[in-house]
Amino acid sequence: MLPDDDISQIGVQFSRVGFPNPLMIWRLTAPEESGLYYIHLENEAGEFWSMPWVVAPKKPKAKIAVLAATNNWNAYNNFGGRSNYINDEGLPARPTINSRQDLSRYLGTATSQMHPNDSYPPISFERPEYGNVVAKDEKVTDPMGGRLASTLAPGMWRLLGWLEREGYEYDVYSDAQLRDGTLDLDSYKVLLTEMHPEYWYREEYERVRDWVFERDGRFMYLGGNGLDCEVEYVDDSTVRYLTDHTDAGTDMGVWLEGKEAKFDNRFHKTYESPAKLVGVIFTHVGEGTAAPYECRNSDHWIFNGTGLKNGDKFGEKSLHERVPGGASGHETDKRTPNTGEGFISLAMGCNPGEDSGAEMVYKDFPGKGGQVFSTGSITYISCLLVDESISRITKNVLNKFLQ
Repeated sequence: MLPDDDISQIGVQFSRVGFPNPLMIWRLTAPEESGLYYIHLENEAGEFWSMPWVVAPKKPKAKIAVLAATNNWNAYNNFGGRSNYINDEGLPARPTINSRQDLSRYLGTATSQMHPNDSYPPISFERPEYGNVVAKDEKVTDPMGGRLASTLAPGMWRLLGWLEREGYEYDVYSDAQLRDGTLDLDSYKVLLTEMHPEYWYREEYERVRDWVFERDGRFMYLGGNGLDCEVEYVDDSTVRYLTDHTDAGTDMGVWLEGKEAKFDNRFHKTYESPAKLVGVIFTHVGEGTAAPYECRNSDHWIFNGTGLKNGDKFGEKSLHERVPGGASGHETDKRTPNTGEGFISLAMGCNPGEDSGAEMVYKDFPGKGGQVFSTGSITYISCLLVDESISRITKNVLNKFLQ
């Protein structure tokens, strides 16, 4: 039974109506081992549904923490008629008949994310997530089709599958658990992101930044178009996306890049440029393309055991069906004038167009600071399980960071 209201704001309110007796509600006990789990639902007709379940540890067990980009999962979920991309400014006065003609997202020269931040209603986590379904018999080495799977939980599953294949133990946490301190970074050697950690709370960014800058934290940013937009906490099940793109890489509805933009991205507009932490920022050049990287610093330890020399291409094999072609792709990040000093350029994506490829960078922060490795690409993780060079480079970094 769904509430007669804006579900995107208040959620579907699971089991709140029609279940007066607590014994009517079945609850699941979380597994002892931390990880990304999937709940399978199937009716007598054989219709199948699955949903992700992030299970954090009761106490830290591993040296590696993996951050599930749950804010991002929610931003792309339009169940109830709204997401941060579809009717982001609120439900329309009349039903949508033709999305290309009716939705502000598809009208004009840019998406609809050009309104003041306080004009966007909040969005609830308590909704089914179409983009996060993993098929009943799907394997971790199967290709990922469609637009959403490769950037949400099914894509993260590939990262965890690679970690398990290579023998690494890990704990998994959500964005909210990093924000509220449930994820104690000082209990871990390394923090890994998944492929598209676009939306961050300010508090979680500050925790990671201070951990890296001041307490020897080691951060592996394995995605693209990450740390791009600030998320405002409303309550435990609801957030607001501070999504106004005006002057943040855009101007008057026209996408701009680099020096023409007043801010690197939306997070820079509301707080500070994440380029200080990860070295690279998403730009739209090269969007929707994929290609291998070109090695540009073969003497660096990151390339040990790969046999790669400067000019060699690597990262060609991929599980990404929608944007095939290599580990630098879909959406890619590059250095900006706000990139902190000391970042070393390791490789550049060979995407078509000038400065369109992802820039792979590394930095060893001075003093009590830690280390950061950034791939700057959404499709990087899609290559981990099938591309030998990408796998070896990632192992080199992870082994170094675990020391």
